[in-house]
Amino acid sequence: MPQMVVDGRTLALSHLDKVYYPQTGTLKGEVLRYYAAVHAALLPHLRDRPVSFLRCPDGVAAEVFVAKNPPPGTPGWVRTVEVPSSSGELRQVVLEDGAALLSVVNLGCLELHVPQWHAAAPGLADRLVLDLDPGAGADVLTCRTVAGMLRERLSADGLEAWVKTSGGKGLHLLVPLEPTPSARVSAYAKALAAELEAAHPELVVHTMAKARRTGRVLVDWSQNAAKKTTAAPYTVRARERPTVSTPLSWAELDEAGSAEELTFTVAEVPERLTARGDLLEPLLDPARAHPLPAATAPRAPGRTPVAPPTPPAVGERPGSDHAERGTGAAAPAGGRDPVVLSPPVEVMRPAAVSAVPPADGLGGGGVLYELKLDGFRCVAFARGPTRPPFLQSRSGRDFTAEFPPIASAVARLPAGLVLDAELVAWRGGRFAFEELLRTRQARAAEDVALGLIAFDVLALPGRDVRGLPLTDRRRLLLAALAEVPPPVQPVLATTDRAEALAWMDQLADTGVEGLVCKAAGSAYRPRGAGRVWVKYRRGDTVDATVRAVTGRPSRPRAVVLELDDGRVLLSSPPLSPFQSRQVAELAAGRLGAPVHDPQYGDVRPLTAPLRAEVTVTGRPPTALFVRLRGD
Repeated sequence: MPQMVVDGRTLALSHLDKVYYPQTGTLKGEVLRYYAAVHAALLPHLRDRPVSFLRCPDGVAAEVFVAKNPPPGTPGWVRTVEVPSSSGELRQVVLEDGAALLSVVNLGCLELHVPQWHAAAPGLADRLVLDLDPGAGADVLTCRTVAGMLRERLSADGLEAWVKTSGGKGLHLLVPLEPTPSARVSAYAKALAAELEAAHPELVVHTMAKARRTGRVLVDWSQNAAKKTTAAPYTVRARERPTVSTPLSWAELDEAGSAEELTFTVAEVPERLTARGDLLEPLLDPARAHPLPAATAPRAPGRTPVAPPTPPAVGERPGSDHAERGTGAAAPAGGRDPVVLSPPVEVMRPAAVSAVPPADGLGGGGVLYELKLDGFRCVAFARGPTRPPFLQSRSGRDFTAEFPPIASAVARLPAGLVLDAELVAWRGGRFAFEELLRTRQARAAEDVALGLIAFDVLALPGRDVRGLPLTDRRRLLLAALAEVPPPVQPVLATTDRAEALAWMDQLADTGVEGLVCKAAGSAYRPRGAGRVWVKYRRGDTVDATVRAVTGRPSRPRAVVLELDDGRVLLSSPPLSPFQSRQVAELAAGRLGAPVHDPQYGDVRPLTAPLRAEVTVTGRPPTALFVRLRGD
C-alpha cells in the first residue's frame, strides 16, 4: 500500500488510481496531491472549525453523501470536538495539520464545509458569508454585478468583503467580524439581501423559490445560521469537473471576460497559489474584523479608536456594578469542571529591544503589535460562583484584595476563563501608574478608574489553550470578551507595523509606553519567551535593579541602580518628593544596615531587590529615575 509522510506522520494511502472524475479522468491520487500542495494555505481557514464532509468514496459519479461525524477509519490522533446538536451528541473532526487533512481525504472526504464560528465558541460568528447563486439564464458574471453592489453596501457599514468562487457557478463574499452571535449576523445578512432585492428586483432575489430566480441571482444569507456551513476556501467540489472554491482579487473579478476565466481546477490552483499567495489571508487578521452596525449588534470592546479612550471605556469606577454579562465562551458539556488552570502560572516575559521589529521579524510568520500599557501585570482567573476570583501578579503573588473592582469584574466572567492582562489606572485623561501604588481606600476616595486590559487568553472553560498559536488565542480572546463591558477589555493590536507606530505616537499623551511585539505563531511558553515576544519602549527608558538607597530610610534622596547590562549608576537628579515616598514605601522591610560606599557615600543596601525604570542619557551616562515597577 502506498505511503506518504506528512507532518511527521506516515499515512497509508489506498486506491490512488481510482477515477474520481470520469469526465476529466482525474484520479483519487491527483486529488490527494492537490490537497497536499495547498494544505498550508487551506488549514488556517479551517483552524478550530468543525468540518462537515461531502464524501465520494467511489468518485463523483457514484454515491455522494454528507458526513458530519468522523468517517469510519479516521485515525485516533485526529482531533474531534463535541458540537451542539438538537438531535443529541455530535462529534466532528477539526483539521489541525496536513496529516489529518490527507487522512480524511484518503477516506473519500472530497468537499470540506465549515460553519462561521469556531469550536471554542459555538454560535459566535467571526465572519459573515453571502453565497451568490445564479439562476437559469444568469452566470458568475451576473453574480459579479451583485457582488459589487454588496461590497459597496457593506463598506457603508464599515465592513470589508473578500471574494472567492464557490467552485460551482457562483461567488462567495466573506466578511471578517468581531465575534457576534450567529443569530445577529444572520438577521443582518437577511436584511441586507432583502434591501438589495427591493432596490434591484430584476437582478436579485433573497428567497429560495427557484421559480423566481430565472435570470436573477439568489443572495443566500442563510449560511450565517449557527447550524449552517459553507464550502471552505480551496476545497475541491464534487462536480463534473474537479473545480475548486478559489480566492479572487476584486480586480481580477472585474477584468474577467467570461465565466470560464473564473473557473479553476485542481490542476491550476497550486500554481496560482504559488504565484499569488493566499488572497484570503487578510480574513485571518483580527485587526481586519469590525462590528456589525450598532442597530444590529453592539460594538464589541477592544476596537478602540486611535483617539485616546475616555475613562468609562478604560475602567470601572470603584464600587460600580454591572448586570450579569454574556460571553462568547461556551461552558464544557457533561458537567465537567470548567476550571482547568489554577494559580500561580509562569508568565511570558518579553525581552527589551531598541527597535520595533519588522513584520517578518521574530522568526517570520508575521508579528502582532500590541500597545504597551503602564500598569501591573495581572493573570486573572475566573473560577465560578462558588470560588473567588484570583488576580496573580507577575511574580505569582495574590493581589486580589487590593483591587476589588477588578476582582468583582473577573468574578462575573465564565468559570475557567484565564486572562493574561495589564491592570491599569486611569486619571486625568491618561494612564496613571502611580495610582496603582496607593491604597485601595485612597483610590476609591478619589474616584480613580481601574481597568483590566487583556492581551492573551490562557484557558477557556474546560480547555487550556496555551499551546495554540497567538493568532488563534487572539481570536479566542476577542470571542470570549465580545459582550463583556469595561473594566475588562482586549488590548488594541494590529499586524500592521506602520499602524502600530502611528498608534504609539498618537497615544503618547495618554501614557502609552511603547509596543509589545509578538510572533503571530507563538505558543504561550514562558521558557524562551524573549525570542518570540519583545517590548519596545519609547526613548531611552530601560529596566534596572535598585541595589541601595541614599538618605534617610523615610525619605531616600537617590537610588543605586544596576542596569541589565551590568553598569551601576546613582540616580540623578535627586528623587522627587513623590518618588521618594514611593521608594520609602516599597523598600520598607528590605533595607539593610547602613554601609559606606567609596563612590556613593553612606548607603543602605536592599536585602531583596526592587525593579525600576530609568532613563539613561549622556556620556558619561546618567540615570534619571522614573519609578519603581512594583509587581
